[in-house]
This record gives sequence, structure tokens and C-alpha cells, in this order.
Amino acid sequence: MKRFLYLAVVFFCISLTLVACSKDDDTVEGYSGDVKVVNVPSLISKTGGTAKVTVQSSSQPTVTTTASWLTVEAGTRTQLGNTSVKLTAQPNPDTSDRTAEIKVIAGNQTKTFIVTQTAKDGLLVEQTTYEVDADGGIVTVAMKTNVDGTVNSNVSWVTLLDKTRANMADGIIQLNVEENISVERTASVTLTYGDVVETITINQQGVTSSITATAADIAKLMYPGWNLGNTLEACDANNLFNNNGGTGSETGWQPTTTTKEVIDAVKAAGFKSVRIPCSWICGHVSGGTEANPQIDAAWMARVKQIVDYCVNDGLYVVLNDHWDGGWIEVQGFTGSTSSFRAMTDDEVNAKIVTLKSLWTRIAEAFKGYDEHVIFAGLNEPFQEYNLFSSRHEALTPILLKYNKAFVEAVRATGGNNANRILVVQGPSVNIASTVNYMPASSLPEEAGKLMVEVHFYDPGQFCGTFDASGDNAYYYWGNGNHSTDHNAGWGEESYIQEQFGNLKTAFTSKGFPVIIGEYAGLQRTITGGDQAKHNASVKAFYQCVNEYATNNGIVAFAWDTNDVAGLGKESGSSTIIGRASKSIVGQNAMDGILAGVAAGTWMK
Repeated sequence: MKRFLYLAVVFFCISLTLVACSKDDDTVEGYSGDVKVVNVPSLISKTGGTAKVTVQSSSQPTVTTTASWLTVEAGTRTQLGNTSVKLTAQPNPDTSDRTAEIKVIAGNQTKTFIVTQTAKDGLLVEQTTYEVDADGGIVTVAMKTNVDGTVNSNVSWVTLLDKTRANMADGIIQLNVEENISVERTASVTLTYGDVVETITINQQGVTSSITATAADIAKLMYPGWNLGNTLEACDANNLFNNNGGTGSETGWQPTTTTKEVIDAVKAAGFKSVRIPCSWICGHVSGGTEANPQIDAAWMARVKQIVDYCVNDGLYVVLNDHWDGGWIEVQGFTGSTSSFRAMTDDEVNAKIVTLKSLWTRIAEAFKGYDEHVIFAGLNEPFQEYNLFSSRHEALTPILLKYNKAFVEAVRATGGNNANRILVVQGPSVNIASTVNYMPASSLPEEAGKLMVEVHFYDPGQFCGTFDASGDNAYYYWGNGNHSTDHNAGWGEESYIQEQFGNLKTAFTSKGFPVIIGEYAGLQRTITGGDQAKHNASVKAFYQCVNEYATNNGIVAFAWDTNDVAGLGKESGSSTIIGRASKSIVGQNAMDGILAGVAAGTWMK
């Protein structure tokens, strides 16, 4: 029985030895001998913590290290010869990896092995605030880091171009800063590299606008005003969103090409500003879409050439989007109040998109011009309803959206456009409707850089807008100018004074100058009547409009269509300057304008 037990013990020991020897050799490379170390961690976390290694030896090992950041603790050797060694590392405070040598002594054998702890996340940025001029450019951020990271800008005008890094060696981040076309601005760029977050601040200079004067400052320098009528606004409504009009459309509604000499004649006559009615959508779109029309380059160049004629003569310019084929109007109007329909939100929003795109292009083209160039968003919005003022109130909320979109589009282009004087229109530019339905509080900006536009063709029988022929025509207007018939039955001096006074109360007294973008009286040849009284009536009408406009802080622009032939007819004409002859042909109107300006006192 004892012999059997002895043999069993021997067999157990032999079996144990075989099991141990059958394991793969996990000794750290470079070590030899019987002592083996297995499960050595390849890297210890930067945050520290514990890890375990196994020592295989024939006797209980002693394990030590001289590294201050690492403690080692050897357990009890098992019968299989394995000793579990616990490694406890402190967090790494450095931005470089560090190593510790661990010594294992078992009997007369000594083995060493190395453990490595990764570095803490490191990011050293040499400069955290950068100043960039308005032109923009590339900002290069010098840095050192030992981890990869992300770069996030809080604005769209600063974007990442490139980044490189090395292990706490020189690296860079390149940031692209776009051109600034507005006021100064600041961006924050967040660098997140592992556990480290750094913020880069980019301060970009703004564009200093050369326009410092207010609308009120400029308005009093602009009167009297004159319209380059029936010229750049001439178009065929069938040509919406195409380029069929071309530059030749300039003489589509009147015969004379606008030259520098024509504008010189306007200045010589005594006018201080020129309103340029202009089409864009109607016949001058060379590409893009209805939502984003591309204005024909040749047309834009021609418009700029005429604007330059004016500016070079020291004249102020009001450039607008005129009727323009009626693209922004309610479509399907049939000429009666019963045809009125409300526009859907989708229709209005689509037109706003087009309006913004159009004015962005115009504003960009004229961004460098000084305060002598003024933009007017529209002409006579909802003009089909001019005779139906009951519809104006219902349409005004839509118009307010259009006015706001126009102003936003121009301002967003920056540069001088940030301070440029802009003009918004009242409902159908009707004075009463504008005063009643579009108060100053509804305008898209505070007083300072904004004007309001209305038109004045009252009475229509004298001015030619309705019932101006035959028995209904008014030939004689004003105090002392009446004859036996065809006398103005309304709309004379006291009416003008009241209308313009209402505009002063509503707008000019609150810092919003008003322009009468168009007004006119017909100069006729009277058959069988009193030509002298008619001539005096024309002069009196123009004088009264300009005198009362001046007194109330209003700039009046005479409507001039270059219809010289009409001056010799009873149907009449509102032409003042003959463009072919470059001379005054509507002398009564011109005399009245100059007399009115002389008699008036600005904001009396």
C-alpha cells in the first residue's frame, strides 16, 4: 500500500512538470533562462491604474522597480510555479511617454522587463488670438501635440484647410478666413485634442463704409429730381426671365440713346438727382433660374455706364427695379375689383427669393459706389390696384415683406451697401394708402439710412393718368388760371399742401425722407382755348409740387419720357428735356420747377 502511494505522487509530479513545459514561451524578448515573465502589458494607460503580469519560476520571486510612479506587488507562488505580480501606475503628468524597469529575482536568476506608460494628452498652442484684416486670408496656428484631434469653428466664414502634427514636435493648423464685407466680427475655433481643449480667437476687421451721411443729410442735396423715363425700363412682358430685351431695349419706348451729353444737359438744367427706372428680370436675364436669375453682363455694364455719367456730374442716382414686366405683381389681374385674389404664402415666398437674388446681384455690382448711388427696391408695387385703394390695406403686409427682403439683401452684401441709402415703396405708391397702412413703425429699418417713396399724379385729368382727354380733360389748374371750362375740379394747391403735409407728419418728421419718385403735368397745345392760361397752369403745377415738397422734406422727381412730338398735340406730353437736342423743350414745366425750388424752404 505504501508503494502504491509513492508511485502516485511521482506520477502527479511528472504530470505537473509536463503541463508547465507544454505552455508557449511568453518570455519577454531578450530574456533567457528558467525565469519567465508573461502577460506584460504593451502600454499602460496615461490615466494610470493596475495591470498584472505573471512570473514563472522555480522559487518565490522578488519583484522590484526604481520607478517612483509605479509600485509592484508580488503574490504567492503557486504549485504550478506561477506568481501574479500587480503593477499599480500613477497618472502620467507629462506629455511624453515614460518607462519603468522591473527586476525579478528568483533564486540565483535575475530577469528584467520594461513597461511603458503613454503620455497625457498634450496640446501647446503658441498663439491663441489672431487679428485678420477685412480681405481675409489664411491663419496658421503653430502648435505641438501628441494626439490627433478635431478643429471646429463656430462660424461659416472660418474653415479648416489643413493640419499636421508630430509627437510634441512642431505642427500647424491652417484656417481660411473669408473676406469680410460688413462690420468687424469675431470667430472662435475650438481645438479638441484628446483631453485637452484649446480655443483660438480670430478677430476680423470690418469694411469701413465711405457713406457716413444719413438719409436726411442726403435728401436735402437731391432736389429737384428728374426721371430718365421710358428708357432702361422699356420691356416686353413676354420676356420675363430671358435675355431677349438686350441693350437695344433702351430705345424701345423712346428714340434717343442716353449719352454723357444728355446727362450733362440734365445737370445744366438745374437738376440735382436722376431717377433711373430699370428693368432686369424682363429681357435681361442671361442664365440662372427664376429663383436665382443671372443678370446679363452687357446690360449691367450699360446700366453702370449711365450711372457713371450721373455720378461723374455730381448727380445723385436712384436706381430701381421698375415695373420689370410685372414679375412681382399678382398674376392674372383682369382690370376690375372683382378679380382681386390673395396671394398664397408659397407665391409670396418664391417672389421674395427672386427679389433677394436680384438685389444681391445689383448691390454687388454697385458696392464700391459712394452715397451718390441710392437703391429703390421696386416702383409701383401692386399698381394694378392703384384705382382701388380698398385693396391696398390687404396687400400691404405682403409689401412689407418685399421691402424687408430688399433691405436685407442689399445690407448683406456689405461694403458701402451696409450704409447705403435705400428707398422702400408704399402700397401702390399712393400717398393716402402709404400714410394710412404703412406707418414709420412698420419700416424695415430705424431712421437713418432709409427713405420712403410715393408718386403723385393728381388730379389725373390734368396729369394724364386717367380721364385726361376730351370733355373730361383738365387744361387749367391753380389759383388765377381757370377759364370757362376744362378747369381742375379738385387736386389744386390746398390739396397738394395737405397731401405733402401728411407725408411730413408720417415720415419726414420722424427721420425718413420721402421721395416723390414720379409726378407730371401734361403740356398741351390747346385748340380753341386759352393757351396762355394753360401754360401758366403747367408752370403753377410744377412750382407748387416742388415748393410744397421742399417745405415738407420731400424730393420730387419729374417724370420725363422724351416724347417731344407730344408737346405739339392736345393729348400733351410731360417731356422737359429734349434728349436729341439736349435742350429744354418743356419750358413751362422747367420754369415751374426752378421757381418752386427757389420759393421752398427745406423742412420749413
